[in-house]
Amino acid sequence: MSTAQELMNEHPIVVSPEMSVQALAALLLEQQADGACVIEDDKLVGVVTTMDLVFQEKNVHIPTFVALMDAVIPLESNKRTREDIEKIAGTWVRDIMSDDPITVGPDSTVSDAATLMVERHLTMLPVVKEGQLLGVITKHAILKAAFNLS
Repeated sequence: MSTAQELMNEHPIVVSPEMSVQALAALLLEQQADGACVIEDDKLVGVVTTMDLVFQEKNVHIPTFVALMDAVIPLESNKRTREDIEKIAGTWVRDIMSDDPITVGPDSTVSDAATLMVERHLTMLPVVKEGQLLGVITKHAILKAAFNLS
């Protein structure tokens, strides 16, 4: 069975958390890529995808409240609304990236990688060893392996 190391792209797009969202959008469009790995001090600190950029155009979720007598009671945490607003208003990669990326090791199986990608709705999966980025597995790579396409 194939491993993550055999399937990964060894030259993923890598960006800094200090890159502007505008520059990131231009880079991903130019490279026709779904995302990039965010590296700081030679360590993977996050992943940013085109969906993170699309997120900036979404409507803000307004929390639901119930009025009871003279009290207004929120039915959910304001944390989600605050996080949405911060991400929508983000101007730097650091503001919009997923800062706890899901990763696999180089010896992980392709089926384990595919399972993670499906269950966690991932467009790319970094392959990491001892904190160092080795490459990424993309949806396209999984498709090629699954259907023996080159």
